[in-house]
Amino acid sequence: MLAELASFKMALDPHTIVGITNRTGTITHVNDRFCQISKYSRLELIGAKHSLLNSGHHPPAFFQEMWRVISGGARWHGEICNRAKDGSLYWVDTTIAPKMDASGRICGYVSIRYDITQRKQAEKALNDENLRRERVEMLLRDIIETLPNGVAAYDENDRLILFNSGFKKFYRRAGGAIAEGRRFQEILEDAVASGEFADLSCADEDWQNWINARLRSHRNPGRAFLQAVSGDRWIKVQERRSASGYIVGVQTDVTDLKRAERQVKLQAEADPLTGLLNRRTLIERLTAILSQNAERHSALVLIDLDGFKAINDMHGHGAGDALLIEVGKRFRDNVRKSDIVARLGGDEYAVLLVDVGSKANAIRIVRKLLRSLEDPVRLGRKAVRVSGSFGLTIVRKSKSATPLKVYKRADIALYRAKHDGRSTYAVYNTDMERSIRRREAMIEALRRAIAQGEIQVAMQPQARFVDQGHAGFEALVRWRKDNQWVPAAEIVSLAEQSDLICALGRAVLAGTLNAMCEMKRKGFAPGKVAVNVAAAQLRNPNFAKELLDAVSAHGHSASEIIIEVTEGVILDRTSEAIGVTLNRLFDAGVKIALDDFGTGYASLTHLQRYPVSYIKIDRSFVRDVGHDHSCRAIVAAVTSLAHSLGMEVVAEGVETPSQYQSLLHTGCDYAQGYLVAKPILVDEIDTYLRNCEANRPVFTVVA
Repeated sequence: MLAELASFKMALDPHTIVGITNRTGTITHVNDRFCQISKYSRLELIGAKHSLLNSGHHPPAFFQEMWRVISGGARWHGEICNRAKDGSLYWVDTTIAPKMDASGRICGYVSIRYDITQRKQAEKALNDENLRRERVEMLLRDIIETLPNGVAAYDENDRLILFNSGFKKFYRRAGGAIAEGRRFQEILEDAVASGEFADLSCADEDWQNWINARLRSHRNPGRAFLQAVSGDRWIKVQERRSASGYIVGVQTDVTDLKRAERQVKLQAEADPLTGLLNRRTLIERLTAILSQNAERHSALVLIDLDGFKAINDMHGHGAGDALLIEVGKRFRDNVRKSDIVARLGGDEYAVLLVDVGSKANAIRIVRKLLRSLEDPVRLGRKAVRVSGSFGLTIVRKSKSATPLKVYKRADIALYRAKHDGRSTYAVYNTDMERSIRRREAMIEALRRAIAQGEIQVAMQPQARFVDQGHAGFEALVRWRKDNQWVPAAEIVSLAEQSDLICALGRAVLAGTLNAMCEMKRKGFAPGKVAVNVAAAQLRNPNFAKELLDAVSAHGHSASEIIIEVTEGVILDRTSEAIGVTLNRLFDAGVKIALDDFGTGYASLTHLQRYPVSYIKIDRSFVRDVGHDHSCRAIVAAVTSLAHSLGMEVVAEGVETPSQYQSLLHTGCDYAQGYLVAKPILVDEIDTYLRNCEANRPVFTVVA
């Protein structure tokens, strides 16, 4: 038996680490292999506790469990990390069994160990590598999760192996189909079935062809492309094949870019307020029509709303915008789908009637558009009425036809419609063009007349009601062309439709101040002299200074001058700038008169806002004041209001004694009209002023 044991020992010693301890763990025997791996000598080991080799790698509970097992008489097996004498660590596969004495009691423990250090190091290296790879993969997933793009990767079998939440978020309807392990084709077919792609559905006949084309591009990736998906969104898809054979796709949401492009295109083609086409696009469509068959007839209609400015000023720009939108909608609802409705700017519209067939058909549609404006437009709690002037021209292909010429002809027709009383239409003919050319010639003649000092001034006297004595004058423009006097209204109209209104105003002011100088030189007292001023003059921030300097240079005082403005002037969009100018003039002593009162939209608010000293009642009220009770009541109310606000009242157009008597009873302060005197040229005014100097009434009223 001893010989047999000796042979076992000889076979085990070179490879097996053998140690024996007593019941308390004190080493009583070790073999050579034990000494070799622990680097302790036998003398150092025997008698020492086995804890001498504790590396600290295992927690106390590890050894407590081991002692519990072996002290209970059972065998324990496990892997232990020990520390050698030189501090190096080594691993041993350990089996510990109780050693029994003759009575069967545990008297010690025998341990059989095998060196597994290299295996443990290999396992550690493998674990470290796996951990590193896990960390890299985790980092990769973290990175792609933070990307705003969608990322997806497919293996060599075209199965989805990696994707981020951004990828799934892009495909909202097909999100349930996206899962690792699914083939690309399966995901694609499910997405089509769910209606994910905006330009395709299973109802389309060619949906399978679309899928096949998409599969080909996926399996041969390279060029990026755009994909329209649900929710009015756009995805840019870029796929590449990796060096390892995977297909990696990156999806980028380019919806904002596409919407911006669409908005730019819309802004380039459409009016931003109404959504109608704009002027540039209208001209492009008109150009295309002119290039078509000469047998096909179309028509261009230009439309200008009547009285829009007053509505805009009364109700505010927001209400004005709402009105423009509603009018555009009505026009669009009352033409054919093939016709084109455009807003040219402000309150100007155009309708291009494509292939209308005949002038009669075009006129029928224009009348329909006119009727569409008859119903009031609701602006909040208020309802307003709006009308329009329409200019129509037929569009035919010809060698001389150009969009500009067609547009000009429609514009000429529009001008005629306005001239004919508005809320109507006019069809272009050559006589209209001759009329326009005459007007343009008149404007040029007026320009020359102003430059050459040919503008004259006539003075219309004003008298006091209380004693019929002279009070002053209103200066009126006069222009003699080709030995004929041009009507004052036409002069002003020509100036307002060109850039001459300010120059005309300066000429009238200069003539007025010179006339006052001549009266004073002859010893006459002109009284207060009123000069009409346009909105364009008052918008000029230097106007007040220029006027006051001119008055002073002629030797007059500012208190002798009255500035007459119409209700339309103070309702102008630039009324704030106009108000600044009026206040500067008033502070310098110039009086302000509100002309044509009662014909526009001025309110008590405007009378409080501006420094008005005189209100001039329009001749339309004065005409019937002698026999119309309502006119007399209106004049009385206006006069009472003016007096309560510290203003004086001038009645215009007083021509009969009965008008005078009625106005006298209402309390009017001043009269102006043919009963007093007609407008008098400066070189003919001496007789009138001599009568004033003789203290004779300037007119005699017969009761």
